[in-house]
Amino acid sequence: MISGSTGKNMALNGKARKWIDRRIAALDPAKDYAEIMCLSVVYRSNDAFMDLLYSITFPNFIVPNRGAIAVLRDGKGKVFRAAERRMDDTARHILIWNEFGPEHEYTRRSVNALNRLHKHWSDRYPGSFAHDEDYLYTMCYEATLFHRLLRRVGLAGLSEKEKQASWEFYSRLAPQFRNAETDTAISGFPGSFEACVDYVERYESTRWPPNAYTASIDATLIQAFAKRHMPKVLRPIGRQLVLSLLPERTVCNLGLELPPPFVRKLCKLVFATYLLIGMKLLRDPTQSHAEIIREREGLSVEQYVLAVTG
Repeated sequence: MISGSTGKNMALNGKARKWIDRRIAALDPAKDYAEIMCLSVVYRSNDAFMDLLYSITFPNFIVPNRGAIAVLRDGKGKVFRAAERRMDDTARHILIWNEFGPEHEYTRRSVNALNRLHKHWSDRYPGSFAHDEDYLYTMCYEATLFHRLLRRVGLAGLSEKEKQASWEFYSRLAPQFRNAETDTAISGFPGSFEACVDYVERYESTRWPPNAYTASIDATLIQAFAKRHMPKVLRPIGRQLVLSLLPERTVCNLGLELPPPFVRKLCKLVFATYLLIGMKLLRDPTQSHAEIIREREGLSVEQYVLAVTG
């Protein structure tokens, strides 16, 4: 973990306008993977960006009907009842992992809370959390998310150092998750970053039975970012943005229609420009996203973690 005060001191030291890349360049991904991930994720995110990632991430995990059943729960799931709280909880679990690292007590509390939640809903929807391949796909997807997203919009992707750090990080996090039906640790995490990419691409290429919940997934997840951050008149544009950034195979497996090619190209160009402005032009932040949340809500670190993990 990198503390906010350390980051701020580095950022304000001399001419360190772009201090994050400079710090990452000085680290060893085999040993300093937790700090690299904190710098890459927790310092480079904000509320809207995390919500956009939610909309382009979560639908991938419920392409199989077995997953969608437990998340949607016949219209009674949290994605219906408390959509914004569901988005915040998901983002904050991920921020906890990346702020503190896979071995930290807070991360273990987060994972254990998710294991308990999976067990609770597994008892009510048998079969929904029974397949190790679904857990592995989720972890591999998270490990490769930024690299694949950058490549999808025409950018270079993560550096070799960042790719190794991401693999080191998630190879340690994945075994902490447990199959909710067998109560066994998830094993078989791929042996390299490239193998994680291969895993998610094979999973996404699987011909699943037609998804029976397409309309609900569209309304509660794909449109979640636009509903929270855009006026009603612009929400169709937000939906097109999400559909353009999702893996094409996911959109097709969900039975949704891809935007026209020129719309996809424009959406990717706009998003790539947004990323480049942040990576190349704007000054790196001196306070992490997690610290901003805690300061805004008046929470100590312990209170913040407790609010997420229970």
